[in-house]
Amino acid sequence: MANRRERERQALGDLRDLAKSGVTTRELFRELDGLLPSVVGFDAVCWHHTDPLTGLPTSMVSTTLDPRGMTHAMDLEFGNEDVGTMAQMQAQGSLVAAISQTTQGRPERSVRMREHLSGYGFGDELRLRCDLGEGSWGFAAFMREKARGPYSDEELRFVGQANRLITGALRRAHLPRTAPTEPPPVPAVVILGSSDELIAADQPGQALLLELADSAFDVLAVPAAFLVTARLARLTEADPAGIPAAMRVQTRDGQWIILRGSVLHGVGTAQVVVTASTPTPAEIMPVVLSSHGLTRREQLVTGEVLHGGSTREIAKALSLAQVTVQDHLKSIFAKVGVHSRGELVALLSLGGPRPGGTDLGPAPGRE
Repeated sequence: MANRRERERQALGDLRDLAKSGVTTRELFRELDGLLPSVVGFDAVCWHHTDPLTGLPTSMVSTTLDPRGMTHAMDLEFGNEDVGTMAQMQAQGSLVAAISQTTQGRPERSVRMREHLSGYGFGDELRLRCDLGEGSWGFAAFMREKARGPYSDEELRFVGQANRLITGALRRAHLPRTAPTEPPPVPAVVILGSSDELIAADQPGQALLLELADSAFDVLAVPAAFLVTARLARLTEADPAGIPAAMRVQTRDGQWIILRGSVLHGVGTAQVVVTASTPTPAEIMPVVLSSHGLTRREQLVTGEVLHGGSTREIAKALSLAQVTVQDHLKSIFAKVGVHSRGELVALLSLGGPRPGGTDLGPAPGRE
């Protein structure tokens, strides 16, 4: 039997091959379900696509968890102070975290462990945030039964090594392979009830529910993106300073849409309306640039190029040396796969403001 180091080398090699294979995100999740257990002992796993800028989960992909527990999980995730939440990991730049680790061996200190995970017999949870500084492309939670003990330092180390390969594969999978033949079914309207059950949808909304179908949809008839948006709308209604009920979601053919949630008011109503629309250039340009692996500084340089700035003008606008701007442009051309500013503009030009913050969150990336 191969020892642990050999299993790790084999798994990383398989991951490299998988990352180069051009699989879709859902195919990638399915392959990872079979590949990772040889080196990371988990009993259940849940994968999420995420809004690249905010890190909010936009899907649920799992064959081992009951989606009916997602609403409670989201309330605990976004409505309570806890350790190792998605928001905390994003704010701290953490990529891998286990409850046993963040609680110093006392998992009962975690709200989600006490009130949710322990009820399913789990004793530890390992989280993976797929973000290497160019955007958040996915999130995963690996649950382990209590009888198996906590995750080991070796397992955490391996997941950290695997993260770069997984994230790279996810980011590349978000690049459309071919030009879409039809626009997404937006604008669209979907109304969810007090328990986030489907109440009504217009015709585009019905098409969009099918387009975004995931593990949650298979059981609840509502995709996770709508469930998360609805929960955030309810939480924001109670606390306006909370996380905005809005997210970017990618369709199966690579097009981006914006979901926004709002609580309806009236006698006896506890409903949420979720609308879907086409993103503005300011909302989507940072995602387009991030999907090519551009850093925050490279995104700013690209924004100036798209608005016709010369090397001298870009250097002045961003307080950079001209030679630094030229170095950034070389890196940008290589990542995007073009050879000139004209080709870059032709490929990326969407008009609108320069890349930067929007009401859907700040642009990602590290300098």
